[in-house]
Amino acid sequence: MPKPANFARLPFNWYKPPLPVEQRKQVYLPEFTITLIRTPFLPPRYASFWVPLSFNKLDLKDYLKRVYNVDVIKVRSYVEQQKVTRERPMGKEGYGPLRRPMSKKKMTVELTEPFVWPEEPTDYSPWERDTYFDAKKSQDDFQEAHGHDAAMKAPERERELLAEQATRLKAGKEAWQPTWQTLGLNFERPLLKPHSTKSSQSSSPPQK
Repeated sequence: MPKPANFARLPFNWYKPPLPVEQRKQVYLPEFTITLIRTPFLPPRYASFWVPLSFNKLDLKDYLKRVYNVDVIKVRSYVEQQKVTRERPMGKEGYGPLRRPMSKKKMTVELTEPFVWPEEPTDYSPWERDTYFDAKKSQDDFQEAHGHDAAMKAPERERELLAEQATRLKAGKEAWQPTWQTLGLNFERPLLKPHSTKSSQSSSPPQK
């Protein structure tokens, strides 16, 4: 019976060495984010982008040419300062000192060929847009109701509900009833007869 080959046992943390650089498939992924802005007020040959603050005009021009094969005639840049706020950075909840968020940089390019935006969809149900805004509104209402100054604010929602109910009562669309009937409580119990207490018939001892 032939003996099994004597293979050298590799250490547990051993891994196959990578291929040389010239034999690898080079994939370069961008380390930045560029956002195309919907600008219906601009001519078709203009497009605006939100770009990183470190971007310059040559970077954007080279990016559009190499990635999308789009020729650019001219680039204009603008740094937009943000408003002073007390919110915490990175979208965290809370209330902090006055600060100015990081500025945003916008670039507008003039293209050699016109670009027309596709029509905006009218049905957003595939993206659950209504669900997103409803959840966001509920979260904002919860934060406002439990904020540090919530006790100092007037109950605007309760006022609106009372005004709507008063309007329905005046128009005869709703009949008024006590709160205990609205809640389904049964307070229509027969009156209890007062418990008759017999007066003590003990007479005082006769006076001598």
